[in-house]
Amino acid sequence: MKYFSYIISYGISLFFVGVLYSQECPPLDTLTVNSNQNYWNFPMENQWDEVEIMTWNIREFPTSNSTINNVQEIISDILPDIIAFQEINDGNAFNELAEDLPAYDFISSGSGLALAARRDIVDITHQTTLFPSSGYEFAWRYPLKVDLTWSCGLSSSVLSVIVVHLKSGSSSDDFNRRYESCELINDYVAANNDENIIILGDYNDEITDSQSNNSLWPLVNSDYIKFATESIANSDYWASYPSWPSFIDHIALSSQLFDEYYNGNIKTIRVDDYTGYSNFQNNISDHRPVLWSFPLEVIDLPTGLVISEIMQNPNAVSDTYGEWFEITNIGDEVINLNGLIIHDGGDETHTINDNSGIFIQPDEFLVFGINNDTSINGGIQVHYQYSDIFLSNSWDEIIISHPSGIVLDEVHYDNGITFPDEAGFSMYLVDLQSDNNIGNSWVISTHEMDSGDYGTPGTFGSEECTSNGDVNSDNILNILDIVSIIQFILGESEFNTLQICTSDVNDDDLVNILDIVIIVNLILGI
Repeated sequence: MKYFSYIISYGISLFFVGVLYSQECPPLDTLTVNSNQNYWNFPMENQWDEVEIMTWNIREFPTSNSTINNVQEIISDILPDIIAFQEINDGNAFNELAEDLPAYDFISSGSGLALAARRDIVDITHQTTLFPSSGYEFAWRYPLKVDLTWSCGLSSSVLSVIVVHLKSGSSSDDFNRRYESCELINDYVAANNDENIIILGDYNDEITDSQSNNSLWPLVNSDYIKFATESIANSDYWASYPSWPSFIDHIALSSQLFDEYYNGNIKTIRVDDYTGYSNFQNNISDHRPVLWSFPLEVIDLPTGLVISEIMQNPNAVSDTYGEWFEITNIGDEVINLNGLIIHDGGDETHTINDNSGIFIQPDEFLVFGINNDTSINGGIQVHYQYSDIFLSNSWDEIIISHPSGIVLDEVHYDNGITFPDEAGFSMYLVDLQSDNNIGNSWVISTHEMDSGDYGTPGTFGSEECTSNGDVNSDNILNILDIVSIIQFILGESEFNTLQICTSDVNDDDLVNILDIVIIVNLILGI
């Protein structure tokens, strides 16, 4: 379907991949957060045009009978988008907190680490624990990794949040265990430096110590990581652990978020200023929350994006390596694809994630593939490698959407009922202006690639056409082709791009009587 398949109008919302999206920000389905009590008046930190992410060690939660209600009020007032918790000791109490905050989705690792996210703008897509063979280094508190998408209106970001609680203590063994855990985290971030990774939690050490005394040095000195907490880590006023006082609760960012590092804002929420220090220590926690916020740019709503070729069933290599599809830009403006979402009609989804931008020029063709290694993917030059998307050989969908839920283009192929379907042959759109969600708009490729499969990845499929006059593609040149061309010249019928190319037998970029004369001569053998 060319351009948009539909646009969400005001007051109408759309379920996409199980989450309600809307062009409106704040979203039309904004969830109300009510406090169970109103003892204090914490300033609200929520801003709809930015992401707020907070880390909080809630000491041995719950530390008293009033802890759950106290924490519920603090969160209800501050309203951060994402909260990373440490020291969740009582699962039942944590479930009670979750029930009291229905506007948030809650997940737990089972080893004291947890996360909550506002369900009206955050979609949690995956969770796992990291470093399963390094329990000793992490004091058996395995880091919790949560993949999520933040989306509000036309702004969106894909984030991978890693919640940590490193080994405490001042012995040489404690120091070494923290150091080794930081080495593991740094290696992980370096190996996944294309992701927007945020590592936050209780690090149990300061980042401002000298190298010889700094157990966090592998992260402090890393080329792949910056600490958002760096600017306040040396100030007792902002201390996250006020009883020392020291700053040991940190938020670190991978290189993909370095721009946000410079544009963001970091603060410690001085809970005890509102509750009183004794009440804070005895009934809430001994750690203050630390909050980082950063603005997001609006993702443009592009026009002219078209899915133009699909190889759902390669024959030369396995589907695991050789599936791909091609897109083109038939509009007049350059399109930045970063942040757009590829998905099917089910639960397979991939957000295009390249913070430096991935652009498609007008009339350009880009290939999206499951594997970009030409030695194993059939020799296909892939411009962008996706993940978590698999093209069925029978029925399936390729849908490209804006994070707001607006579908920019979609193709639903149908196991050969109307769409071409032959193993080893891509299908391509013969007329880029046509409706590509209609099977008759597609034909199989006849261009043989080096692998032995057929396709034209990265180029317009019709460029492979042979100007032989066979406009009805029945492999016979006869009077039927001449009649079709005459009807086209007289304006009585329309040709697609492939038919125009085929009928222009003298290659002068015109379809006229001269072409008919040549075709007649070919039929007569003259």
